[in-house]
Amino acid sequence: MITASQEWRTMFPGVCFGVLVLEGVDNSRECPAFEERKNAFETGLRRRHEGKSRKEIGLDEPFGSYGRYYKRFGQGYPVLHQVETVALKGKPLFSPSPLVAAMFMAELKNGFLTAGHDLDRVSLPLFLDVSKGEEGYTAMGGSERILPPGDMFLSDREGILSSILYGPDDRTAVTAETTRVLYTVYGVPSLPAEDVRAHLEEIGELVRILSPEAIRKELLILG
Repeated sequence: MITASQEWRTMFPGVCFGVLVLEGVDNSRECPAFEERKNAFETGLRRRHEGKSRKEIGLDEPFGSYGRYYKRFGQGYPVLHQVETVALKGKPLFSPSPLVAAMFMAELKNGFLTAGHDLDRVSLPLFLDVSKGEEGYTAMGGSERILPPGDMFLSDREGILSSILYGPDDRTAVTAETTRVLYTVYGVPSLPAEDVRAHLEEIGELVRILSPEAIRKELLILG
C-alpha cells in the first residue's frame, strides 16, 4: 500500500509514518453521541492546559519535536496554534464534517500531525518522499503550493496528497459522501512509533462512535 524512497529513509532515520484505513463509515449525518464526546473533549482540553501559555504547551512532546521541524522552514507548528485556539482562547473546535472532527480531536489531544483523505479519490499505491524544491500541488481550499527542499510529502499515482508544511490536498478531501477514509500521520525525529499507532487507534475509536459498523482495513506504521 505504501513505500518510502531511499532519500526519505536516509534523511529521516528512525522516523515513522502511520496509515489507518476505515471502511463502511457514514459522514453524512449528525450523531448526538459524537457531539457529546466532542463537547467533553473541548472541556477536557481546556482543563488540561488551564493556566498554561502557548510557549509552555509547545515545550511538551510531541509539540517540541514538531516545532523543531517547522522551525527549519521558518514556520510554527499549526496544531499548536489550534490547541491554543480551543484550549486557551475557548473557541469551539471547528470541522467541516464528523470524520474530520474525529481526526482533529485526536490530533489536538495527542499532538500528532494527521491528514484525512477520501480513499475512493486516492489512486494507490502511496509513496513517501522528500521534496527537492520543485514539487507542487493544490492544497486544501484551492491554494497552489510549491514545496521547499527537504520537506516530507506523500503522493499517489496522480500527484501529491499532502506535505508536512502545507497539509492535505484538495483532490482527495473528505466529503459528506465519503464511505472509505484514509488517515495518515507524519512522524518527525524522536517520536515513538508506538505512540503514533496509539493515536491512530484512538481516531478509529472516535470514528466508531459515528459509525459502529465501520471496519478497520489497515493500520500500519512505516519506518
